[in-house]
Parts: sequence; C-alpha cells; structure tokens
Amino acid sequence: MKKLGFRFSIIAAAMAMVSCGNKTTSEFPGYEKVEEGLYVKYFAQNAAGRKVASGDILTMSMQYGTEDSTLFDTGLNGQPVQLRADSGRYTGDILKAFMNMNMGDSAAIIVNADSFFMKTAGMPSSPDFIDSAAMLYFNIGLTSVQSMEEMQAEADSKNADAEANEMVILKQYLADNNITTEPTASGLIFISKKEGAGKQAVAGKKVKVNYEGMFLDGTYFDTSLEDAAKANGIYNPQRPYGPFDFDLGASQVIKGWDEGIAMLKEGGKARLIIPSSIAYGAAPKPGAPFSTLIFDVELIEVMD
Repeated sequence: MKKLGFRFSIIAAAMAMVSCGNKTTSEFPGYEKVEEGLYVKYFAQNAAGRKVASGDILTMSMQYGTEDSTLFDTGLNGQPVQLRADSGRYTGDILKAFMNMNMGDSAAIIVNADSFFMKTAGMPSSPDFIDSAAMLYFNIGLTSVQSMEEMQAEADSKNADAEANEMVILKQYLADNNITTEPTASGLIFISKKEGAGKQAVAGKKVKVNYEGMFLDGTYFDTSLEDAAKANGIYNPQRPYGPFDFDLGASQVIKGWDEGIAMLKEGGKARLIIPSSIAYGAAPKPGAPFSTLIFDVELIEVMD
C-alpha cells in the first residue's frame, strides 16, 4: 500500500501564496496550548466516536492556510486528506493534536509554519515567503478512524466488487457488439483486422506499433496517430506523434500488449480487448480502477 502522509498538493498550493505576519502565544485566545508551537481549539466533540490510536489511518476534511488566506480546502477539491496518527516526532508536531480526538470531532489547530514544512512535510526548507516564526492555521473535521488492517480490508472489498462489476460490463459489451471470439487463457480477446505479411513479432525484438486506445464506451484516452487524436479531442501539440517502439516481452508495456502484439506480423492489424487483470488492475491509469481497455493496433515494424 502506498505510504500515507499529508497530501503534498496541499504543500504545493501553500507555496503559491503569501504568508501573513507572526503571532505570539498571547494572541491565541480560546486555544489550548498543547505544547510550544501547537495550539488546539476543539469544536464538536463526539464522545461516542472511536478514539484515535497511534497507527490509525485518519480521514478528514481540511481547510489550511494563513490567518487571512485560505490555501487549501477539501470542500473545493472533493478529496479528503488521509494521514497516519502517531504521538508526534518533535515539539509542536501537528500530529499530537489528533491523539485527543474521536471520530466525528472537529477542531482548529495552529502550528509553527517552519516546523510544519520542514519536519512534518519533510521539505528541505520552508518556502521563501514564509517567515520562520509564522503560524499556519488548520480547520479539520475527523470523518473516519481506521486501523491499517481495517482500511486494507475495506479497500480489498471495494476492489473485489469493482473487479466483479468489470466482468459484468465486459460481458454486456461483448453481447451488444456480437463479439464471440474466445479469450486467451489470460483473458485477452484478440480480434484480427488484417493479416500481416512481414516478420513475426517475437519476444526479445524491438517493435514499432501504431495504436488507438479507448474505453468500452468508445471514449478515446490515447493514440499514436495525430489525426485520430485531433478527431477525438485528445490532441496534444506538445507530444510527438508516430509509431511507439518498445522491447516486446520485456514488461515495458502492459501484459495484454506483450501478448497481443506477439500474435501479429508486420503489417498486421488487430483489436485487443484487454481486461484490467492484464492491464492496470486497481490503478486508475487510465480511467477508473478495473477498467477494460480496447486498443486498435498495427504492427509497423519488427526491428533486428
């Protein structure tokens, strides 16, 4: 599982803004001083909620910024913040504020900016616009408290449901399009469009391929063909278009490509229907997790 921590998009957003002036301890009325550099004001407190324990994964809404500027707001980007709770690594660590909270609680937290950027976020230095004594302001709402095991079990359950749903959608697509081609052992559906007359693609050889990639609903997500990119609204003037080359069988591409291209000869064309198990699996790359992908491919050259 990917290591959890403060979303670095928050840090990037902060670096684009200008900090306000400094504050002193006496200027935080209503806040509890947890320790030097860390001040907390608890709002809604849910005594019946699950108490945070060290190692728990916390999911929360968050507003983050200076005294007079909001730098980040999960209410605007729709993505909650997740972090792993612990008892803190230094005096004034914001993580210590969460150890007194229960799921459903909300709080305002003030921390030293320098400590946050350099120690919590792990940056080599604070942004130039942040004074070393400046304070940063957080408003958070704790929406979920889970152990790592619970979080993994939830993710596994969601993945299992998504993977099963993928097969339902694929089955319907095949029926709607009268596709009766039997899949290979891996699940690849190879539909030949044109027999090639040149050299056979062989694992270990470098090959050049033109391709058009789309989802089952026909939406394009990538292509090596400039005209196709323009026609389908995905043209990028910054990228070069032309045949894509790679070493066949060297895991430089998804498994469905290594298998499908190896079934072609130079000049051959085919449609590859590739389930996520031999594409990108649970990764949202491209599209949603557990997405079946379609590639129309043409083997241009098998290089010696």
